[in-house]
Amino acid sequence: MIAEVKRLLRSDFALHGFLVFAANLTINALGYAFHFAISRKIGVEQYGVLAALNAAYMIGTVAATIVGTVVIKYSAEFRVTGDRARLATLSRNLCTYGSLAVGVVVALGYLCAPALAAYLKVGNVPAVTLCIAIIGISSVGASIRSVFSGIQDFTQFSISAVMESLLKAILGIGFVYAGFGVVGAFAGWAVGSTVSLAYTALVLLLRFRRVQPGALFIDVRRLALTMAGVSAGTVLLTSISYVDVIVVKHYADATTAGLYGALSLSGKILLFFVAFVPTVLLPKASARALKGESASRILVAAMGVVLAFSGVGLIGYYAFPTLVITTLAGASFAPGAPYVFSYGIAMALLAALNTVVVFKIGIHRFDFVVPLAACAIGELVGISFLHASLSQIIEVLIAGNAVALVVSSYRITAPRRPVASAARPEAA
Repeated sequence: MIAEVKRLLRSDFALHGFLVFAANLTINALGYAFHFAISRKIGVEQYGVLAALNAAYMIGTVAATIVGTVVIKYSAEFRVTGDRARLATLSRNLCTYGSLAVGVVVALGYLCAPALAAYLKVGNVPAVTLCIAIIGISSVGASIRSVFSGIQDFTQFSISAVMESLLKAILGIGFVYAGFGVVGAFAGWAVGSTVSLAYTALVLLLRFRRVQPGALFIDVRRLALTMAGVSAGTVLLTSISYVDVIVVKHYADATTAGLYGALSLSGKILLFFVAFVPTVLLPKASARALKGESASRILVAAMGVVLAFSGVGLIGYYAFPTLVITTLAGASFAPGAPYVFSYGIAMALLAALNTVVVFKIGIHRFDFVVPLAACAIGELVGISFLHASLSQIIEVLIAGNAVALVVSSYRITAPRRPVASAARPEAA
């Protein structure tokens, strides 16, 4: 057992995991500083607006998560086969078409903002417009950044991600305290995402500037299967993670929605602290599956890290619930303290579920989609009918996440033969 631990600590999984963990820790600290400072300035009701738009942002970036996951898988496979030509083509296409996508999303945001504002009962249409623009900018930046994850250059991956969060925090908080309110928060966020996108694209293009691009020769059938599986998994996980905040904002009064937003912020600390695990797990599982090697040890290590962090977090939630929520959002959010621990249990289950799903995507096994879809729909229906109290909503989350984890873990072991490459054999 000791030998196994030593081997793990000396592995590149541990090295890369530590690097991405440090970046995620910085990003999370900046994110919570953003909410910490702004919630105290704008009050409970306006923070309910910010929390609802933040949840809308997370759901809106589902497409970027899907594209990013596929990019990681393919760039990881091109790295394993030493195919820099296709990596160069992939990178240039992402930068070119990504810039066009930003313009389209910004235009759609201008048109759709009033309708979204009406559903969320938000009178601040400019803030909604900015939120949608950020979805486009940040999504493209994350998709391009995924190439660095796929080729396991976690240094550049981390720099790009931290830069976006740092500028978001500095500018967003600054604009809010300058008197621009929720609009100022999203304006600062938009600038930060734009600068990070420009930096990421420039560094990636320079990386492959002297590489002659080559035709991708993508296996269309396999790409379709990958896109379908990744899309379903990402949409379902995002729905399970954030739809509760939006549903509560729709049904509850402004004060309850604000309290639930702060409660969600508190509980998702667990998710954010282990967010580095899937980032490192996916490219490594994909590479090993491509070579026909077992990825089971990587999964065990990943789940061990998730369980360790979740356990420590739940102890803190149980012992100091009031301190947790008031430190993050302010003394006026103390009524949410009795629900911090139970919400934390739901998030711990979600963190384990996310790890299992990402691993199965990495080994190209998508049999989790149908049962996970049933669980996601069940949670949404459950919350829609059982939202008379915060405890009811959280009970639905715990039950749904627990069942989803169990059913998604079916056939969790990696395949014993090499997974087909993304490229057609004749193109190699």
